[in-house]
Amino acid sequence: MRLTTKSQYGLRVLGDLVRNWREDGNRYLQVAELAGRCETSQKYLEQVLLPLSHAGLLESKRGQRGGYRLNRAPEDVSLAEALRHLEGLLMPIPKWADDGQADNSQLGNVLRRVRDAIRDILENTSIAVLAEGADVSSQRTEEAVEALMYYI
Repeated sequence: MRLTTKSQYGLRVLGDLVRNWREDGNRYLQVAELAGRCETSQKYLEQVLLPLSHAGLLESKRGQRGGYRLNRAPEDVSLAEALRHLEGLLMPIPKWADDGQADNSQLGNVLRRVRDAIRDILENTSIAVLAEGADVSSQRTEEAVEALMYYI
């Protein structure tokens, strides 16, 4: 599974918003503040936040005291749900391997098991893990995301 930069920034922002949920009473965080933390442009970050907002994971508010915040408790949002809205399919596999009835090859079986294992882990892990251990965890999260990055 490879993640694009869109997902990398999306997961970073979700980690910030989880910390905000826990420590600051889930106040609205402005895009400029989030972009500064993620070291990216506001314009790009708005494109990342939009699908999460449309999906109902984030709540947005316009105006001087506006911004974004989590719309649901972090424990109620799985990593799989967040990544689906950022990436689409979690673990695409070749069409020939996706159909277990038509393809009984060992490679097809392995690819389906890998896809199912990744999906199971992501479905059973909430976005709350993105904010655990703050400094140490954020470094490890960045390293893990970097290892999965897909560069164009």
